[in-house]
Amino acid sequence: MNGTRDLIPLSAEEDEPAAPVGPPPRLEDLSPEAVGRLVRFIVTSTLERGLAPTAVVALYADLTGDDLAVRYADRRFMLREMPPDWSEIESRVLDLEQTARDRGLELAAAWRRAMGVAMQGQDPLEQLARLAGVRSAHRTERSIFDDPEDLDELEDDVDLDATMRQVMEDRSPDLLDLSLDAQQRLRRFAIEERLERGLPAVELLDLYRAFELDEDDRARQYLDLIYVEHEPPPDWVELQSEAGRVIDVAEARGRDAGRMYADMLRSSPGIDPMYALRLLFERLLQA
Repeated sequence: MNGTRDLIPLSAEEDEPAAPVGPPPRLEDLSPEAVGRLVRFIVTSTLERGLAPTAVVALYADLTGDDLAVRYADRRFMLREMPPDWSEIESRVLDLEQTARDRGLELAAAWRRAMGVAMQGQDPLEQLARLAGVRSAHRTERSIFDDPEDLDELEDDVDLDATMRQVMEDRSPDLLDLSLDAQQRLRRFAIEERLERGLPAVELLDLYRAFELDEDDRARQYLDLIYVEHEPPPDWVELQSEAGRVIDVAEARGRDAGRMYADMLRSSPGIDPMYALRLLFERLLQA
């Protein structure tokens, strides 16, 4: 399945496109900047099942001056070819989308939200993988021609979420601005607090302490919005509203939603908190 539509038709004056000079370019032949722009376009067009022609025009504008990158784009939009590496990225995006869906996450919506705050220098597939709950989207193959000092640095276990632990200065953080681990912990806490109609203060202190040990200043900044400034972010309110709906359905059936949720987490420790809540909701509806 191809997530990108054929958006730029050949003009009437170009019955047959001119054959390109030399072998067709691949992504690996392009500059890092061009690769980033193209991969970001492929990811977005795949998730959105196609983009408007204006998006293609904007892509070409971004690639202006980079003849090799323009030739690569021409393969897709002028020659109507599907470069193999383009197709591989689409397949990877669809796999991540399914992984996210299994966790109860709408990846396209999360990607649109993340694009407003993402660092353009970051690898788009790495960003998408973090949103989908996958540690790494891919690993770059190493060559014997790489600089030995660079190879030594690659041996270290790089924390991909490090930049997402820093305090946000320009605005207040949302859940998607946090590291994946912080998102999971906060979702679980928000859901359990609502299902249990409140949690002991010591559990909140433990959560703060866990973020302190992780040196996750952004997650503590997010918690402060709720418990210090008493201005819970919209996504926190939405989480607790979802949990409230589960409580209503459970009570109508004479069940304890908090206990059922705890039993589910106990039997499946690695389950995503939001997915567990939706699974509980479906089971209650079928009861």
